Amino acid sequence: MVVIAENVAALALVIAIGWLLRKTGAIGPAAGPVLSGVVYWAAAPALLFYSIAETPVREVIGRPLAVAAISGLLTAILFALVARLFMKADAGQVVLGSMSASLNNAAYIGIPIGIYVLGHASYGVPVMIFQLGFLTPLFYVLSDLVGHHVRPTLAGVLKTIFTNPMVIAAMLGFLVSATGVHPPSLIDTTAHLVGEAAPGTVLIALGASLVGQTFSLHSLDGRLAEMACGFKLIVQPLVGLGAGIALGLSGHALMAVTIMAGLPTAQNAFIAATRAKIGERIAEATVVITTVASLPLTVLIASLFLHLGY
Repeated sequence: MVVIAENVAALALVIAIGWLLRKTGAIGPAAGPVLSGVVYWAAAPALLFYSIAETPVREVIGRPLAVAAISGLLTAILFALVARLFMKADAGQVVLGSMSASLNNAAYIGIPIGIYVLGHASYGVPVMIFQLGFLTPLFYVLSDLVGHHVRPTLAGVLKTIFTNPMVIAAMLGFLVSATGVHPPSLIDTTAHLVGEAAPGTVLIALGASLVGQTFSLHSLDGRLAEMACGFKLIVQPLVGLGAGIALGLSGHALMAVTIMAGLPTAQNAFIAATRAKIGERIAEATVVITTVASLPLTVLIASLFLHLGY
């Protein structure tokens, strides 16, 4: 447990370094987006590629993938029902609130947590597969429909999915894992060199992005953001835990799917909100709050599992 706590504290410290660099002006306002771009287009795909390539396929597309699907979908549906029936939220607030409550930041925060808390980046792969391949495109379509009334096309949705660098990297990684045909050493070395930059870079970018973030919780959007945070940090991990137990997972594997279910809200929620011009304050607040709270939550979940003898 001490090792896990120290590793999580190290992740928090790297985020703080990013915040301090931006706060003191050592890096400019463009640094966060630039670093995030490097991670999105190069470092994270490289890490995802070799993590999948070096992991047996059955370990990432079996029960952990089912848990990711159950926890994501059920959390979104429960939030939508509560928001619509009891909070009287409009369609845009329901869609972006549901997205904020259920969409995990597996591609960014999930990578360092997978490596430094769970022992391998592949623990985030099932979440990424489900979300990049289904949940994120679904919410983009819904937000377009209820936002500025753009009619999404099948071609547009497929283009969004299959031009995503994470999707491309995952498909190539699965190809290598399934066939056993390893890439040339030059490609392998390059992927490791670039991919190993992902965890630290994304945490620094995250810390830099927190500077100047402000939002108000004294409104319906604010109350929905609070509720989305509760669903994201409490309901989804509990659903993931229950789904894992029901599917026969135990020990470290059960702890892994529970921690992955408790990851913070993905930035894609805010991107969808700004694109459709709906629920922007909900998405922004939920991303920031869950990101700050996710590391203590990770320590709490791990300590509970270790205390219970898992």
